[in-house]
Amino acid sequence: MARNTKHNDMKTIQYMGSKRDLMYFIEASLQAYGNEFEDFRLETLFDAFCGSGRVAHFFRKKYGIITNDKQSFTKVIMDAHLLNVSPLSFYEPFINELNALNIDDFDIWLSENRTDGWFTKNYSCDYNDGISIGEDGNPKIWLTHNAKKIDMIREKINEYFDSGKIDAIQKNVLLYSSILAINAVSNVIGHQNGYLKKWCTNAQRNLEIKMPDIDEQAIYEHCNYQGDIFDVMKLINHVDLAYFDPPYGTNNKNLVVATRYSSFYHLWNTFLDSKKNERPVLFGKAGKPLSTKGFTDPLEKNLKNVVMPKFIKLIEECNCDYVAISYSNKSLLTSYDMKKVFELAGCDMNTYRLYIHKHKSNSQNVTAKKEGLFINRGIEDEQLIEYFFLAKKKYSHQRITNPDVKGDVVENLLEVDDYLENTIEDYITPLHAPYIRIMDNTTAKLI
Repeated sequence: MARNTKHNDMKTIQYMGSKRDLMYFIEASLQAYGNEFEDFRLETLFDAFCGSGRVAHFFRKKYGIITNDKQSFTKVIMDAHLLNVSPLSFYEPFINELNALNIDDFDIWLSENRTDGWFTKNYSCDYNDGISIGEDGNPKIWLTHNAKKIDMIREKINEYFDSGKIDAIQKNVLLYSSILAINAVSNVIGHQNGYLKKWCTNAQRNLEIKMPDIDEQAIYEHCNYQGDIFDVMKLINHVDLAYFDPPYGTNNKNLVVATRYSSFYHLWNTFLDSKKNERPVLFGKAGKPLSTKGFTDPLEKNLKNVVMPKFIKLIEECNCDYVAISYSNKSLLTSYDMKKVFELAGCDMNTYRLYIHKHKSNSQNVTAKKEGLFINRGIEDEQLIEYFFLAKKKYSHQRITNPDVKGDVVENLLEVDDYLENTIEDYITPLHAPYIRIMDNTTAKLI
């Protein structure tokens, strides 16, 4: 399969679980499935856990795309890439003005209440001979001069919007361009669970917003949502393919919680939702919003009897013809567990296929593992394998999940409990199984 690198040339935030290096595997898997099943025809794709937007962006010129994620930064990124209809020249004077903001005027802005300096106060300090520790004893993510610029940029974009100079999509384009610029001067490896104790090279640069690399007109009609997945699915009439890239969890039983994405990328949400006089209460060394502490979405729990019912519910409640799920061999569920999910959710198991692909760990996953936030067990030395599950839904199915149970509530299923009680965990990739299709690591062709 010839690779069209332009498809995958997307500027976005660093993200744990990013599909940047897996897009051609996913594309080849869909093609292989279509070659096997002639009635597999795609015109619309629902990217239900859109994250940093790689999958939706990759397929934006092939299908009508619907995206969703509970993180506000995802919708901003996707609005910029999928819904923009303004010429790039429209944004040039705004970006020039944002870049020209003078931090020498910062105190004047404070006195005029044009900004409250919130990001500067909470997330910055001076260079201090290369040490990023603030007066409160905690590492900071931005140098003071860049944080002042961030405060001013955010309020200036609000002023553009409130005065009617830009509409909602244009505002999100400017916000998207801003978070890319902020990301480039942040004192982190990727996630925002903690900051480096010494200023990295990137953090010492001056913040500069660049012209966005986005389409000026979409080929297809696209739509972006932000919200709980089970609420959003009620708004979608029908799609050909629902693609789920849910939290993977970890096969380390000692961790009850695998990854809280709202916590790992809290600053993007805080920056985008920024409103004076409505600042979140912060806690911890990283200054995370208190709202990210405590509650864990069932899909982010590291318990099979909690996660499997939610996966089943996702498939049962999505109005689609086909279902695809990305996963890996070092995640919470085994490939056999996932097969059971498809079966219990009412998929035609004659159409069930699992495609696999060997690849390297995402750099943020490696870092999180070192920090004790994401740890493997049992198959530590086995090659990391990406899974791509795909099946057609049955037209008639007696659902087993309760439609009255909300998505944020744990649901117990007897069918899942019985399966787990009578199943021996096996995380070894089932290369012997007849439903496997193996994808080569370098060419993304079937072998």
